Amino acid sequence: MIDAGLIYLFDMIGVAVFAITGALAAQGKKLDILGVVVLGIVTALGGGTIRDITLDVHPLIWIADTTYLWTAIVSAVAAFFVCRYLAYPRRLMLLLDALGMSLFAVLGAQKATALGMPPLIAVIMAMLTGCVGGMIRVLTRQIPLVLQRNGELYATCALVGAIIYVMFSGYINESLLMLVSISVAFAIRLASLYAGLELPEFVMKGHRLEPRDVERRDP
Repeated sequence: MIDAGLIYLFDMIGVAVFAITGALAAQGKKLDILGVVVLGIVTALGGGTIRDITLDVHPLIWIADTTYLWTAIVSAVAAFFVCRYLAYPRRLMLLLDALGMSLFAVLGAQKATALGMPPLIAVIMAMLTGCVGGMIRVLTRQIPLVLQRNGELYATCALVGAIIYVMFSGYINESLLMLVSISVAFAIRLASLYAGLELPEFVMKGHRLEPRDVERRDP
């Protein structure tokens, strides 16, 4: 039996981290503090909200427990003020995003599994929970990491973490399994960022990939 307190802790960390990344994504977009907070909230809670709606779970988790909402608000406000005075490297946002994605992906798989969903649905819910929050940052007219064609793994990391959790759920200690699944997803994302780990790209025989720094222009 998994420790409910551990799940709650991971949830709070994930919400805080994704709220911060949402706020950081607003840099240079001329948003005021209200806009930054809204972006932080939808980034932090968007994936879980869509997951719960899809699974017909009511009330939504942040309505049932407003601590989720307050955590997102406080984290976004803190990021708004701290980043006005302290410069941060872009890698920090990538690391925080990787951590949030890993946490939420495995939490999404855990929740779907606990509701008795089949393995495939659990994995899909993991992908939604882990990746949708980052995709919502498109509100800043920034291409989400999951959609960027730069060779870096993103959704794949969530997928691997979810598959590990679903495959071994019920066979080993659940708390340990969550830690291992989150760590694997996070490690793969870090390997992608720092070691250039990537999936092979589709190339037809006799054709070459165009350079990634060359944009295709319409005539």
